[in-house]
Amino acid sequence: MSALTQGTQLYGLINGVVREIECITAFNPGTAPADQIDDTCLSETNTRTYKKGLRTPGQASVSINADPKNDSHYLMWQLAEQVDGGEPIQWAIGWSDGVDIQPTVQQVGSISNIEVTNGGTGYTSAPTVAITGGGGSGATATAIVDSGSVIGVNITNPGTGYTATPTVAFTGGAGTGAAATAERSTVDELVLPNTRTWYTFQAYVSDFPFDFQGNAVVTTAATMQRSGSGVWLRKAETP
Repeated sequence: MSALTQGTQLYGLINGVVREIECITAFNPGTAPADQIDDTCLSETNTRTYKKGLRTPGQASVSINADPKNDSHYLMWQLAEQVDGGEPIQWAIGWSDGVDIQPTVQQVGSISNIEVTNGGTGYTSAPTVAITGGGGSGATATAIVDSGSVIGVNITNPGTGYTATPTVAFTGGAGTGAAATAERSTVDELVLPNTRTWYTFQAYVSDFPFDFQGNAVVTTAATMQRSGSGVWLRKAETP
């Protein structure tokens, strides 16, 4: 079923904080077409042959009825005007299938993923997951068991302060041999709940021009120069 546009929301991870750019009226993520690499033989006399090259990200655009009392609108203007653009900002457009479901932040030094490297055998129940070392604290997780093996690990608390990769160990559950490795976040990043569809991309705000017209509100069509590829994340289906 097609998705309605009403209910769409734009979020950015700005200075380590999730900020919604409120009351947007239109959004276009722009394009990132793959370049053409000429691979035509000199013997060819009719048409060229191309290979797919690197993508060249374009500009996203967001339309806003500019409100000087709205802090998020003023923030966008500040981002456009700052001399040192710094690193591109991570943005996420939330679709209408999860209105007001917001991203959270995966902080630097927290555990971002635990990958099972050996499922082991003989597990009749979920073993206890122990996360130790790495200089941090607070990380907890639960194991997922199927057909006697550990098939995955859910992080229930990412913890804080990990300066190195911690060790993951499994105990109990009547089985043996399960092993996993942890990954820690080295940069702040958005965590996008799977209860909503998302499109996320990296970009800096390149312009925030005002448009004054007769008998109308002041508007802006802000532009955001993208870097890298965008990612479309679908909402998880309910069984």
